[in-house]
Amino acid sequence: MLKSAEKIVQILQANGFESYFAGGAVRDFLLGRKISDVDIATSATPAEVEKLFPHTKPLGREFGVILVIFGKHAFEVATFRGERNYDGRRPGEVFFTTAEEDAQRRDFTVNGMFRNPVGGKILDFVGGQKDLKKQILRFIGIAEERVSEDFLRILRGVRFRNLLNFEYDEPTRIAIQKNSHQLREISGERIRDELTKILEDENRGRAVRDLAEFGILEVVLPEIWELKNLQQPEQWHREGDCLTHSLAAVASLPKSASATLALATILHDVGKAETFREENGEISYPGHAEAGVQIAEKILRRLKFDGATRAKIVWLIAHHMNFFDIPKMRLARKHEFFVHPWFPDLVRLTAADIRGTSPADFSLQRKVVKEWKIHLNEKLLPAPKPLLNGDEISRELCVTKGPALGRLTRILRDAEIEGLVRSRKEAVEFLEKCLKR
Repeated sequence: MLKSAEKIVQILQANGFESYFAGGAVRDFLLGRKISDVDIATSATPAEVEKLFPHTKPLGREFGVILVIFGKHAFEVATFRGERNYDGRRPGEVFFTTAEEDAQRRDFTVNGMFRNPVGGKILDFVGGQKDLKKQILRFIGIAEERVSEDFLRILRGVRFRNLLNFEYDEPTRIAIQKNSHQLREISGERIRDELTKILEDENRGRAVRDLAEFGILEVVLPEIWELKNLQQPEQWHREGDCLTHSLAAVASLPKSASATLALATILHDVGKAETFREENGEISYPGHAEAGVQIAEKILRRLKFDGATRAKIVWLIAHHMNFFDIPKMRLARKHEFFVHPWFPDLVRLTAADIRGTSPADFSLQRKVVKEWKIHLNEKLLPAPKPLLNGDEISRELCVTKGPALGRLTRILRDAEIEGLVRSRKEAVEFLEKCLKR
């Protein structure tokens, strides 16, 4: 990937155009971090880039950005540009300019440097190298102005501070906190993308605490903020209110946890505010998982998450309490859980739920996990092909298609899993008895 990017720069330079690696690739190179993506900045106009490279796509021509497909990789090649007349989301005017002015319109000093891969020279017009050494995240220029240009930089600030394990420059911190309410002006899609990047990083625990401290969580996930100061039963939850518990659970997830699992974890108790009950000094949240499903679905649609992601998060929330009932379930019902593709993440969520609790009691969770592993080791899987399918049940028992046939099909499947029937004859006899009952 890097060699292809270097080749693009070399071709641009050979044709008389200034050209460099830009932004995150330079930052990560200087930090010795893995470079996963390379953006290229150049003095060549979009039309000139398209003439030099046979395989291109106009990714954002109005912003001077062309996607260059080179070998097996694609790279954003952007003309040096300046921007003005912002509305808090995007610039009203874009004009082509110099590398130095291009650097000035970027967000943070550590993201505002250029590197010439031919010779390795660093162009730093904004003091990015100094801030890398100090491990400081600083807005370029006047922090308040950088935020007002694009309010999404509020979330980006939290992301980069935690991704890099840096500290905030004080004006940067103040600007982020002061303007957190402005995120209401940003589309759900853009917030989703930044929130996903925050939650997929291993420092997500500290990041969500920043989101809470700066008032950002209240803006982007107001339903979660309703858990703040919501009481919990002291015998089970001495760690504090429901919000404290949810943030602690997210922080306890394994480093490799996906953003989907992290989001399900932060939302797992979102239904508690709606279902809170206190009678005779006893606190409870009857049906909070079911209520949480409805609230989570609303949140995920607002943030424009795709259907597959919504389905998984909702399933995890719906079953995070059922998990602890598994030891009391019939084998067929246990089997449904144990072979479900999302069950491993349900195990991780419940473990995080417990770790976010004081005192933490893993006895029941470990019991379920042990039973799950035994189940998988014994390969207690359903028959590859049912003894009788729906049409055969309908024909053998003279049952018309409809809810009754669907129920008989499920009953037979459960009976096969539990070893109650082992042949077609036994299956028919079993279903005849079910019909009589």
